[in-house]
Amino acid sequence: MPDTNKHGEPCRVPGQRESLYPQKPNSSALTKLLDEWMQGDQTEQRETFEFLRRALDEDRLEGYKFFS
Repeated sequence: MPDTNKHGEPCRVPGQRESLYPQKPNSSALTKLLDEWMQGDQTEQRETFEFLRRALDEDRLEGYKFFS
């Protein structure tokens, strides 16, 4: 007879009082994370923009450049 336990534990069905959805996220933690993302390194952002600007305009005709 094959071993039926070789794949780990079977799926568990939530009980009556358990929710199928994850808990509501902590809004203050999300706000803090968003603030940290918005405070990014300005030098890195400037370098990234310059790279993207050159890459986008690299093969475009003179009259059709995005950043001229």
